Amino acid sequence: MSIWLTRFHVHGKRFLSKAFLLPCLSFVAIPALGADYFYTVKPGDHPWNLAERFLTRPEMGLQLRAINKIPDDRRIQPGVKLRIPMAWLKLTPVQVKVLAVSGSATAVAGGTASALVQGMLLTPPLTLLTGDLGSVSLLFADGSRVLMRARSEVQIKQAHQQAMNRVNLVELVLSKGSLESQIIPMGDSGGRFEIRTPAAVAAVRGTEFRVTAEDGEARTEVLSGRVSVANLVGEVLAQGGQGSVARGNGLPPDEPVRLLAAPNLSGLSNRVERLPLDLPFEALAGATGYRTQIAPTAAFDSLLSDEIDTVPRVRSRDIEDGTYVIRVRGVDAQGLEGWSAQHSLTLHARPEPPLLMAPAPEAVLVSSWPTFRWTLADPNWHYRLQVMAGDSMTAVVDQTVRSGEQPVAAQDLAPGHYRWRVAAIQPGKGQGPWGDMQGFRRVLPGPGVEAPQSVDGLLVLRWANQESGETYHLQLAKASDFLTPLVDVKVDQPQHSLKDLVPGAYYVRVRTIGADGFTGLWGAVQTFEVVEPEASRWPLLLLLIPLLG
Repeated sequence: MSIWLTRFHVHGKRFLSKAFLLPCLSFVAIPALGADYFYTVKPGDHPWNLAERFLTRPEMGLQLRAINKIPDDRRIQPGVKLRIPMAWLKLTPVQVKVLAVSGSATAVAGGTASALVQGMLLTPPLTLLTGDLGSVSLLFADGSRVLMRARSEVQIKQAHQQAMNRVNLVELVLSKGSLESQIIPMGDSGGRFEIRTPAAVAAVRGTEFRVTAEDGEARTEVLSGRVSVANLVGEVLAQGGQGSVARGNGLPPDEPVRLLAAPNLSGLSNRVERLPLDLPFEALAGATGYRTQIAPTAAFDSLLSDEIDTVPRVRSRDIEDGTYVIRVRGVDAQGLEGWSAQHSLTLHARPEPPLLMAPAPEAVLVSSWPTFRWTLADPNWHYRLQVMAGDSMTAVVDQTVRSGEQPVAAQDLAPGHYRWRVAAIQPGKGQGPWGDMQGFRRVLPGPGVEAPQSVDGLLVLRWANQESGETYHLQLAKASDFLTPLVDVKVDQPQHSLKDLVPGAYYVRVRTIGADGFTGLWGAVQTFEVVEPEASRWPLLLLLIPLLG
């Protein structure tokens, strides 16, 4: 595979390396760069003591005097700026500090691998690797920070300081994965911070940017300052708010494009009580995907979650209760990630609420006090029960009971619709979030029908009046299954008159229809019999009239 070497800016100068063919994927090779460091003379300075303190050899004082045209080799006017080639300065290796670690992260040096831990000091050269859920935040000597995301491999080739710790030289090689960098401005010190990938090199001097090496290309996103991305056939300068893609295929880097705007997260809740985390947000115009990150603080030194998805929603694996910061940005069709939006989130999902068992959802109960049952997590926990009437959030029942105990029937529940919920209380942690509401209805038993009475030639059925505003549903049938009722009526009063019933046995039942339209349970099925009337004797007496004469 052909790999083009990178050309980039340092101090406004262009450096061009030769292109060559490699048998396999390789990294851009960049020679040591020539640059100048400017030193402000202090009282007592002269070429020889400056060479002793700062230069690689004491005898280089003569060269320092010549390049700066110093007339007196034993005295220099304080305040004068001396130009010193970077190549002449002493190099002092410095360590890199591990600010934070999340998940799996490993350092490999000299063939030995060791797990990264917070506070560890790293001595280059060495290679760092992060796992699927890992991230590492690094702090360099000048205060620059680099966040290494999941599934990344980075070699810290060098980290040096020169000239009384004022010049910093850092060189990173990103084989795969992503880095998010905040680089301290270097002014005119001559320092440099380079991140190399198989396709390009980002050379920066005080900026905030991201670099991703993936599938043979390098994607650079600049948030502040500017980054030069170049190869043999072209060069682009990406300003803050722009991104560029370099593919390492013999073509110049893409012209910088504007990064996507930050997504709108105003619709996200600030408090979540359920896991797994699944929070939708408003789709962003131009985005083909979204990166969502979760960190303990707004500094984002470590990532507890780092996901990319085509759906606009914040998703996360299992994380502990606490306060977090969510960061979301859109991804365009080229894979460039745009501006980030942040959102504070408090997660309070533990102890998890139990599952409700009884009363079953929307159960209809006659009992004035239901039997409440739910799943139990631990025999040492307590549980808090709340029962609300109708749509009100004011609890008519609020009791805390030990694991396995039944709430006390402190009062009869009036007929009506109720909702109930339960929260777990864990010793040492306190009450967790409430579980989902579950409804049930308490109804009065269906009214029983009194023995029919004959009134003015009609058979009248009566039953006990239930409550004001209720109506009744009555059925009369010849069979106890009521499949073909002879009478099926709804009445406003607790009675109904029947007529023209033929002799025989009948079955009757009644149920109540509440003022809210809810139909209650049927009352007990009752029977009665209409008897055959006694035959009249008057026709027989009329037959005897002729005999009376």
